[in-house]
Amino acid sequence: MFTLKHFIWLGICLIFIVSMLILAKKLKFSLKTASLIMSIICILSEVSKMMSDMQENVAGGMSLDPRSLPFHLCSLMIFVVFYIFLAPDSKLKQTLINFLAAIGTIGSFMALIIPTNGVEFNEIGPYQCFVYHAGLIWFSIYLIMSKNAKLDLKAYITNISILSFLAFMMIYVNSALSQYGTNFFYVVRPPMDNLPILNLNHGWYVYFITLLILGITLMTLFHLPFIIKNKTKKEEA
Repeated sequence: MFTLKHFIWLGICLIFIVSMLILAKKLKFSLKTASLIMSIICILSEVSKMMSDMQENVAGGMSLDPRSLPFHLCSLMIFVVFYIFLAPDSKLKQTLINFLAAIGTIGSFMALIIPTNGVEFNEIGPYQCFVYHAGLIWFSIYLIMSKNAKLDLKAYITNISILSFLAFMMIYVNSALSQYGTNFFYVVRPPMDNLPILNLNHGWYVYFITLLILGITLMTLFHLPFIIKNKTKKEEA
């Protein structure tokens, strides 16, 4: 974490995000175009992960390592991206756009800061991880800048509710797959050892509550400027 290679990856991601934002603005990407590009990034990312994480099945042939199932928070956004690209406008689509705009920005930033897939340039894992999350940050910022995402107080409450629900659901998912050592949403254990706040030094219950508080705090700080801006506009109107 925060080695020279890590900083190089962060620099590459920053260049990619800024370049895509400039390109999207210059070419005036529609939501359909932007979501198509993000869908392609998702497909390439997921296929590369699947091909590199296949393992021998006890009954013969190959199967995907259960730890690589798309049940992490950012991985679930793959399905949201596809829905945004394919589905017609609806209340559900707007809700998912709002959720992705927040989670895609916060979650992907944390994923880039804490590189659980490593930072080596001769392994496919870091490429899949950094490129996908950089793409997700770009798409999330695009949704905000293009005003497709509506991050008002209602969206904040909905996003917090969805995030909390998913976090508790992952306790069941990880329990069902506990023999494989899964850690989706990092509700089982910290993403890395020796983290300053997210650790098991005081037991799992304290860790889990800390994880929830950290998630809610980050979501609150992210939504707050938009909530204040919307309130100010209403007062002026």
